[in-house]
Amino acid sequence: MNTYTTMDAIGDILVIYGIVIVVSMLVALVIRGIVWALSQQTTAPAPATAAKPVAPPQPVAVAGISPEHLAVITAAVAAMFGAHRIVRIEAPARGYSWTAEARSVHHTSHAPRSR
Repeated sequence: MNTYTTMDAIGDILVIYGIVIVVSMLVALVIRGIVWALSQQTTAPAPATAAKPVAPPQPVAVAGISPEHLAVITAAVAAMFGAHRIVRIEAPARGYSWTAEARSVHHTSHAPRSR
């Protein structure tokens, strides 16, 4: 009767590792080929059209925020980040009680327990 020895198992493991390495290399080559093919594609430049003049945005009344404060906020954003447009300003009505509660639960989970 033929027995399956440790050396047979090690040989089988090495064969399996070899197969996995070969398959991984083939997959890497396929991916590299796809990336190369996609990088060789050239896109036609968009036809240059005359830029339409854009009217400056009109100040929008925001409930509870004066136009002066809105101008200051816009100037601060422009000074910090460059040319940006403020999309929405909302009142800080939302609370952060859920985060405070989560922190409290997390910190109390570290407390030593008395037996």
